[in-house]
Amino acid sequence: MRGLLLELLCERNYEVTAVASAEEALQAHLQQRFQLMLVDWTLPGMSGLDLCRKVRSIPGGEDVVILVITGRNRPQDLNEVLDSGASDYLSKPIDPEILGTRLLIAERTIEDAARRATEREDMESRLAFADRMASVGTLAAGVAHELNNPLMYVLSNLYLTREEINSREQAEARQQLDEAIHGAVRMQNIVRDLKTFSRIDDEQRGNVSVQNVLESSINMCWNEIRHRATLERDFDEIPLVDVNESRLGQVFLNLLINAVHALPEREMRGNRITVRTYTGDEGSAVIEVSDNGSGIDPDSLSRVFEPFFTTKDVSKGTGLGLSICRNIIRDAGGTIEAESELDRGTTFVVRLPASTRVCASQSTQAPPIKAPRARATVIVVDDEPLVGRSIARALRGHDVEVYSNGEEAIERLCSDEPFDVVLCDLMMPDVSGMEVFGRVREQRPEITSRFVFMTGGAFTAQAREFLKETTLTCLEKPFELRQIRELVTERVESAD
Repeated sequence: MRGLLLELLCERNYEVTAVASAEEALQAHLQQRFQLMLVDWTLPGMSGLDLCRKVRSIPGGEDVVILVITGRNRPQDLNEVLDSGASDYLSKPIDPEILGTRLLIAERTIEDAARRATEREDMESRLAFADRMASVGTLAAGVAHELNNPLMYVLSNLYLTREEINSREQAEARQQLDEAIHGAVRMQNIVRDLKTFSRIDDEQRGNVSVQNVLESSINMCWNEIRHRATLERDFDEIPLVDVNESRLGQVFLNLLINAVHALPEREMRGNRITVRTYTGDEGSAVIEVSDNGSGIDPDSLSRVFEPFFTTKDVSKGTGLGLSICRNIIRDAGGTIEAESELDRGTTFVVRLPASTRVCASQSTQAPPIKAPRARATVIVVDDEPLVGRSIARALRGHDVEVYSNGEEAIERLCSDEPFDVVLCDLMMPDVSGMEVFGRVREQRPEITSRFVFMTGGAFTAQAREFLKETTLTCLEKPFELRQIRELVTERVESAD
C-alpha cells in the first residue's frame, strides 16, 4: 500500500517523506513541519490516532491536514477517527479516484490555511503597531511637559548669554551656557527614547541590553510614575538578549503603565513599583515588574494574556496589550508570567534566553587618501544651513566646505578637487543623501568609502533599507561634537 501511495503522491509533484512508525513521523514533523499527513490507524507502538492528537497539540498543528487510512468502517470507528483530530479518512483498499478527490480538498484546505496565517500575521503586526502608538499617545502630554521645562531654560539662558557676552560678564555667561547645555542634553535623551519606540523596522533583531531598554521605557512613562508612586530599581548583571529593541521596549512600557494603573488613589509614598533584573539559574535574563496595588483575582489572572480581556475601564485599555506582550516574548524564545495576590499587588516575570549572536565588529572603514596629513578637507552636505555651520565650527582646524543643495554637492564631489571626508545628510528634499551617494558612485566609485551619513531619522522604507544594507558609518543626530571631531581625525590618521 505504501508503494501505491508514494506513486500517486509523486505523480502530483508532492515532496514525500515515508516512515514506518508514528514515533518516526512525529520526530520528522518536529524537524520539518508537514502540511499533509497520511497516517495508518494501526502502527507499531503509538497508533495513528494518538499521532493525530499529538500533532494537533503542537503549536500550528491545527493547520495540518491529516488523512487516516483504515480498514475499519463501523460508524463508531469513523467517529473515533474524527474525534482524534483527523481531517478525514480513507478506507482500505484505497480507491485512487477517491484519494485524488481527498487530495484536491486537502490542497484547497492548505491554501486557505496559508492565506489565513498571512492575514493573521498581518493583523497581529497592525495591532502591535497600533498598540505601541496608543501607548505612546497616552504619554504625549507628559513628554511635552518634560520637553517644555528644559526648553524654557535653554532659550532663557541662550538669550541671557548673548546679552552677558555683549557686556563682557564672562563668568556668568559660562554658567548660563552650562545650564543651557544641560537642558539640551535632557531633550536629546527624550528624543532618543522616543525614537526607540517609533522605529518601524520591527523584524530587525540584534544583541540588546535589557537594562538600557528598561531605562528608556521608564523615561517614557516617568511623568505617569512620579506623580503616583515611588520607583525602585534592583538591577543585577544580566546577559545581552537577541531581540528587537523596539518591541522589547513596547513590552516594558505596557508592564510599567499597567503597574501605574493598578495602584490605588492614595498618598504617593504608599504606592511602590519595583523593577528587578537578575540572571536565572539556566543563564537567562529575568526581568520582574512589580506593584503593591490592588492585585488580580484568580479567575482574571488566568485570562490576563487573552486577547481583548481587560480589567480596566474601556477608556484605559483595549485588552490587547498583554496579549501582544506575550507574543513578542514568545517570538524572542522567552516566557512571560503573572503572579498576583489581592490587595497585595502583582508581579510580571519575563524570562529571555541569553543571546548567542556574535557581536558585530565596530571597526570603521578607512578612506583611500593619497597624501596623509593632519589637516583634512571635509565636505558637509545638509539641507539645514545652521547644521552645516555648526559642524564647520566644530571642525575648526580643518578645511570645511558646506553645501545645502544636493546638486551642488554632487558637482563638487565629482570634480578633480581633492577632499578627505564627506558628511552627508540622509534625508534631504529634492536630492536625498542616498541619491547624492548613488550618483557619485556612478562617476567616481573609488571615493565612495569616504562617505559618512548623518540622519535624524529614516522615515521612508527606502532609507531604512539603505541603512540596513550599507557598511558605511552613519551618525544619528543630534551627535556630540567630540564624535565628529574624533571621526575626522581617525579618518586622516588611518591613511598614514
